[in-house]
Amino acid sequence: MDVPVRHRGRAGMEFLGSLQGYAGGVLQKKAAAEYAAAVPEPPTKIRDRRESVAQALDDSSAWRFDRFLTRYVAEEIYVRAIPAAEEVRPAIEEWLDVSDAPGSLTLNPDVKVPAYWENGFHLTPGGWDGHDLMGVITQDFGYHYVLKPGGVGAVRTGEDLNDQRTLLAMEAPRRDYRRILEPGVGTGRFALSVSKVFPDAQFVGVELSTQMLRYAHATAAEKGLAWELIQAPAEDTGLPDASVDLVAAYILFHETPPKATEAILREMFRVLEPGGDIVIGDVAPYEHQEAFRAVVLDWETENRGEPYWRSALQLDVPGLLKQIGFTDVEAYGVGPGNYPWVNRARKPRS
Repeated sequence: MDVPVRHRGRAGMEFLGSLQGYAGGVLQKKAAAEYAAAVPEPPTKIRDRRESVAQALDDSSAWRFDRFLTRYVAEEIYVRAIPAAEEVRPAIEEWLDVSDAPGSLTLNPDVKVPAYWENGFHLTPGGWDGHDLMGVITQDFGYHYVLKPGGVGAVRTGEDLNDQRTLLAMEAPRRDYRRILEPGVGTGRFALSVSKVFPDAQFVGVELSTQMLRYAHATAAEKGLAWELIQAPAEDTGLPDASVDLVAAYILFHETPPKATEAILREMFRVLEPGGDIVIGDVAPYEHQEAFRAVVLDWETENRGEPYWRSALQLDVPGLLKQIGFTDVEAYGVGPGNYPWVNRARKPRS
């Protein structure tokens, strides 16, 4: 959406983007260099890495201010974005009103959300449904003005999240899929990449958040895409057995605890047809990260609304896929810093 954001709101969010860019692009690089000089042979386990960084950078102003500013920006995004959205509410509501759009949006007011979903990911006030304009607030304000220029989490300053989504979509083994499912479709950013790479496939997106689905539906309408969007937990989609031939998931599984991850993957196995594929993109496990970078990422667990980050980055996803019954299991990185990290596999034909 081309949001007609007013000058004061835009300037405030652009300031946060510049601040985050300075933290990640200048301060964090300086802290990384300081750590490398102080600890030429860092430990391998994440607990030891955290202790090592804490000791080596105890007096580092670059490290302390990088972490302070990163936390400040994460909280301040919503302090500035919510009032900015309210100022242009009529224009946003008009854009979201797409009842005659192609495709479908099936909302379930009685949907039972799992307990882990109510934690307010990324310090979002009230979670994804904490505000009736939250799709625009997170996507067009927070992402566009702050996180895209400044970087966030595994996305370094200067990298483009959309480019990384396209990288993952390209990792699907075939180009002739007929029906593609994305669990955790959110605002539809990855869905756009999937539809670009596979323009002839029917796209189905499952999501718990009403506001994210409303945004995704309006996005599809704006682009002339007939997405099928369903409000349901990814653990229990309600889709028929063997009804899709590709499952594509992006940055979903660092938002779920291990038991939920397993339940979701079992559901994906059920809805995949024999011979169908699954491709997952997320942050690389700690053992595939440099020591300092792993600590930067691990910090998100307690400090930036990522309660399942640590468990997710230590989970043996390839082993879990094999246990469920998938074959041809692969795990590898496709971008700088091994991001996105890809897990892909196939449901056997018999």
